[in-house]
Amino acid sequence: MPLRPGQRGPLTDLVVLDCSMVWAGPYCTKLLGDLGATIIKVEANRQLDSIRGPAIPPPSSSAISLYANNDPGDDPWNRNGYFNKYNRNKLGVCMNILMPEGRAVFMELAAIADVVVENFGGGVFERMGFGYDVLRDVNEDLIFVSMPPSGNGGPEAKYVGYGVAIEQLGGIVARTGYRGDDTPMKTGINYGDPIAGMHTAGYIMTALLHRRKTGRGQYIDLSQREATINWIGESVIGYQMTGHDPGWIGNRDEYMAPSGVYRCIGDDAWIALAIGTDAEWRGLCTAIARDDLLTDYPTYERRALHHDAIDAAISAWAAQQDADHAMTILQQHGVAAGVCSDNRRVVHDPHLAARGFWPEVQHSSAGPHILAGEAWQYSRTQAAIYAAAPALGEHTDYVLREILGKSAEAIERLHEAGVLENTPESILQQRSQLGTA
Repeated sequence: MPLRPGQRGPLTDLVVLDCSMVWAGPYCTKLLGDLGATIIKVEANRQLDSIRGPAIPPPSSSAISLYANNDPGDDPWNRNGYFNKYNRNKLGVCMNILMPEGRAVFMELAAIADVVVENFGGGVFERMGFGYDVLRDVNEDLIFVSMPPSGNGGPEAKYVGYGVAIEQLGGIVARTGYRGDDTPMKTGINYGDPIAGMHTAGYIMTALLHRRKTGRGQYIDLSQREATINWIGESVIGYQMTGHDPGWIGNRDEYMAPSGVYRCIGDDAWIALAIGTDAEWRGLCTAIARDDLLTDYPTYERRALHHDAIDAAISAWAAQQDADHAMTILQQHGVAAGVCSDNRRVVHDPHLAARGFWPEVQHSSAGPHILAGEAWQYSRTQAAIYAAAPALGEHTDYVLREILGKSAEAIERLHEAGVLENTPESILQQRSQLGTA
């Protein structure tokens, strides 16, 4: 399998056929791609991945359509930051896999893949004729991952869902809310998707280990909903033991007191902290020059009971502090504290810059931009973010030529037959109506 310039890491021998969309599946394959795997993302021009945004954006783009430099350009489907963030290090193939010729090419790719990932749900992939039993006929040791919202069995197996519904069905909403409020509150980013993506990447690695030992592939049925439930285990166990839900506690913590966020000097500047031990409590009281609090609230139980009074003392101190300075002072006293960062601060954070966390890539349409780096650094098998996300169909010819070994003539015939295309169908239709090429 040919490697691209800069491609490295512990998984360079792995080939993944990524047939997933939106976030959960692409996040899984992003993790594998960051570790060096060859990820071949298969798309169709008749139904774009929704996070590419609309091919013809409305005059005022929606929140999901965050274009490079706030400019949709002539090819907005290639410039959406949401898509480009989760699909770096991937090869992009665009073809109609429902046409006989496209189906044949897809089966050729499946025959050389180690892993196939899909998250359509509701048996869609099977009805398209690409279920596990079909692909196993051409690749017996294939690892096939299906990751629909609620799994592939049970009464709700065919229910559709985005992360917002999945995280609520998974019980996260039971922990996200303010004390005394009566309205469920979703998280800001729909945790169901990345939770499922991380779970799936881990399960793929265990399936690969099993294959190494036995020579046998397998089918992985991943429920995004069930993966989410696994992230609130203590709440589920608490209900099983007591019959009561923990309830909403806002920024407080059931096992640490004080715990919260406190306003500092500046526009929307805040510091967050949590006290988990008596030693940390002593450090906090010393840092804010309130040793009297040590006498009044020496134990966790007392601190939890009088949390409001402690909050008032911390707030009075924080209100006179720059957030970064407050974090430094508290950390010097052994307190787990951090600035509440907005995106601008995260991007310009000197600590992250010192660790090389923001690599720059060159996108064929969006141009140069930085991406969040890996959260790990290997001592022997360091991976890399070496390529921007693919434009629609950007690597189709390359994959067919360099990986499948097809001739230029064979590839051209597929283009002429309409099997291969790198322009959204809606744009082709618009051009046809306007009489333009």
